[in-house]
Amino acid sequence: MGLVTYEYYSQTYMGEPVQQTDFPRYDARAEDLILGLINKSAADILAITSQSVQEAVKKAICCQIEYFFEYGLNVAVAGREGGGGFTVGKVSVNNGSSSAAASGSRSMIAPGVYVYLERTGLLYPGVPTVGTPPQVWGWWM
Repeated sequence: MGLVTYEYYSQTYMGEPVQQTDFPRYDARAEDLILGLINKSAADILAITSQSVQEAVKKAICCQIEYFFEYGLNVAVAGREGGGGFTVGKVSVNNGSSSAAASGSRSMIAPGVYVYLERTGLLYPGVPTVGTPPQVWGWWM
């Protein structure tokens, strides 16, 4: 079982309605992506004593589920929306839109995920070195 249950997603996070039968597929991919982003396992998250950090991770997973539901699971594989486009001369049309902002590739990760995770210390991009005290790596340890 994942970190997020269907009940948590639908009643606590109150995300866009996803069929309960489809939820495990969205949840598994979203959880894998978020845990990969923060370089942690589900067991690592459950071992963190801070409830606010656990909640932030759960909400980030829910946000990613919603993103996959909105844009399709092909975003997880290709990092962009599926569908074709065409170019005629200087005009390029992708996915039914000619504006550059609307036709650009979508990120694999929902923008809201960063909002939930940025204050947790889990997105620390640095590499710990020998002799660096563990409290520098993350305030939750």
